[in-house]
Amino acid sequence: MSLSFSSSVSGIHAALQVLNVSAHNVANMNTDGFKKQHANLSEGNHGRVTVNITEGADPGPLYQHANGAIVEASNVDMNEEILRQISAKHLFSANAVTLKTSAETQKGLIDLLA
Repeated sequence: MSLSFSSSVSGIHAALQVLNVSAHNVANMNTDGFKKQHANLSEGNHGRVTVNITEGADPGPLYQHANGAIVEASNVDMNEEILRQISAKHLFSANAVTLKTSAETQKGLIDLLA
């Protein structure tokens, strides 16, 4: 498997993980005490993209519950999540184009050799 092919596949996988983390955050944004997660991308072995998921330590806003108790709300910011989803979309698209180009290049090389 070529380096560009494996890098593109790992990039697509990373984009899907970023989307999954963001979807998890959005699904729990109204859950009291929920801490958002972050998908941190880095370069791994052989040009692959690795994803490390961490939990944010930022406190959520405090509010007074109907029963009078002070409760910490979720620390998820919808605007941040929208930006993460847009970034993941572009990461996915760029890696899909690279994967397609890699496949076309390999096909052209095989045609030349045949």
